[in-house]
Formats: sequence, structure tokens, C-alpha cells
Amino acid sequence: MIRLEGEITETSCPPNGAATFRSVSIWFPHTEETVEITLFLEEMKRAGLKEGDKINIQIEKSFDIDSITPSFFENP
Repeated sequence: MIRLEGEITETSCPPNGAATFRSVSIWFPHTEETVEITLFLEEMKRAGLKEGDKINIQIEKSFDIDSITPSFFENP
């Protein structure tokens, strides 16, 4: 499980989906990286997300790295 704690630094309207989507930039101080995700506008409103909010992202997906490693070395 991976747990990331960050802060929403910016929200904006994507040019091709302003009526439906919002782009959200999240700063993760631990990695010093900014990640941009796109959310449905209604879900964002329902969650009450806004700039300055602290958020936690938890990733619980597990995968077998040994099974996907050969694909990295295949020639396209």
C-alpha cells in the first residue's frame, strides 16, 4: 500500500471539457512533485474540493513486477 499526502495547489477548466471536468494540481512535498488529475465537475463539487485543501491518496493495487518486466525489453 502506498499513501501520499498532498495539497491542492490549483484547479482549472480543461479547454475541451469545461462544462464537465476540472483539472486539479496536487503538490506532494514528500516527493517534491506536482501531479495533475482530471475529475468530473459534479464529483468535485460533491466532495467540496478546493485550492489549499490537504488530501490523502491511498493506492492499494498490487501487481507482479516479474510478470511485466519482459515487456519493457520488447522491441516495438
